[in-house]
Amino acid sequence: MKITIIGAGGNIGQRIVKEAAARNYELQLISSKNKDFFGLDNISTHKVNIFETEALTRLFEGSDVVISAYAPPHKNTDLIIDASKSLIKAAKKANTRLITVGGAGSLKISKDMFLVDAPNFPEEYKTLATSHKRALEEVFLNETEVNWTNVSPSAFIFEGERTNQFRIGENQLLANEKGDSSISMEDFAVGILNEVENASFPKKRFTIGY
Repeated sequence: MKITIIGAGGNIGQRIVKEAAARNYELQLISSKNKDFFGLDNISTHKVNIFETEALTRLFEGSDVVISAYAPPHKNTDLIIDASKSLIKAAKKANTRLITVGGAGSLKISKDMFLVDAPNFPEEYKTLATSHKRALEEVFLNETEVNWTNVSPSAFIFEGERTNQFRIGENQLLANEKGDSSISMEDFAVGILNEVENASFPKKRFTIGY
């Protein structure tokens, strides 16, 4: 299987690359980092503007699945919406499957409340969380042709260990008995690659947490 990974040099992207390489997939990376940064043989790296849909399409062709860990700039988080539209168009033209990293803010903490609307949601993350929520609602949930999957982390995602011990949910925030909601970047990557292999959530969003 050939996998194209966008944002491969980012915090989450690097973990996805490492997990995919450990599973011996053929990898094509889209990143501002050069090939040596990843320390892997037999990979190709490309630099491309995520908003240049035609260029994306050419790179997507021949890929069995595209994974995007694109993170918008803090000064304009709504670019995740335009980026999502570009990814959908390119995936449609290239006839490939698309898995994108979303946000936790769009997960529900009760029947009528999203995490981003909770009184204790950190103010510094609210703008980004709202943009991710809009991308899910306005772009992905309205898309019927492309085989897409959007993956939300838990409320707290951190640099940690690969334990391969986690839970999977759909639209509800996952939390432990103490009310803590978290996932390591390493296990988040495991969950994403498991979805590559199992295809359990076509045209759906799911979440990964302890």
